Amino acid sequence: MNLRGLQCFIVLAEELNFSRAAERLHIAQPALSQQIRSLEERLGSQLVDRGSRPLRLTEAGSYFYTEARQILERCEQATLGVRAIDAGTLGWLAIGFTRSAMYSVLPPALKAFHAAYPKVELKLFEMLTEEQADAFRDARIHIGIGRQAPDRPGCATRTLLQERVMAVLASDHPLAKRDTVRIDELAQTPLIVYPKHPAAQFPRFIASLYRDAGATPNVAHEAYEIQTAIALVAAGLGVTYVGESVALHGRSDVVYRHLAGPGAAHVTSLTATFRSTDASPHVEAFLACLPLADTPR
Repeated sequence: MNLRGLQCFIVLAEELNFSRAAERLHIAQPALSQQIRSLEERLGSQLVDRGSRPLRLTEAGSYFYTEARQILERCEQATLGVRAIDAGTLGWLAIGFTRSAMYSVLPPALKAFHAAYPKVELKLFEMLTEEQADAFRDARIHIGIGRQAPDRPGCATRTLLQERVMAVLASDHPLAKRDTVRIDELAQTPLIVYPKHPAAQFPRFIASLYRDAGATPNVAHEAYEIQTAIALVAAGLGVTYVGESVALHGRSDVVYRHLAGPGAAHVTSLTATFRSTDASPHVEAFLACLPLADTPR
């Protein structure tokens, strides 16, 4: 059954006259008659009572008229939907993100993207950077925004933000009144690391800062996410480290201090990862809403 046959039948059902229907369809009357007969043969039922004057639909024809209109309307909607998806104005986009991205790059990007593509459904999944590998493998996300994200097979990565690391100290810590602190000065303070995950990259990055300073970290607690680590600092249980963007939106019961000495020049990065073969126009549109701190690697 072809759409042209449905269109011919619908116009005939509205006109109840072969001549007028053929004129509306810009075809010859014999061609219209052939379309209707072919449709009836395919359905195995007579749709038009040709012996009545004026022309009328059979009971089966009246039923099929209602169904045919719905079929054409759905086809038209599907066509518009396909074109909208192809143009990037309709569809869905799934983003996995580490919590620290909410302190910097993600909120303005979400706002800009939603303003430009209000009909695209955004699916947001807070997850550790290390959990995004499985999400990509299972096709649960289109883009992953993570910190110290490793290279992933079949994916491209763009660096969105590079920022200095800051120490988070309890407000009554002996070094809290200093403008800057050194890693070796904090070596005796218990260290609180996050996220708690066997493949976590950020704790390894912090450990490298201690090595560069000739110090050994005294890991006392492991937290699953950043706010828990900061809360443990506020409770006086140790020190942790965050990027500058987190410090700008930090708690009032801790202090944030830049590093001095070895390790002061090290930066932590937020990146956007996406499948290299992903042809979705929404992916590129969302990436355009994100800042770009470096060329793709």
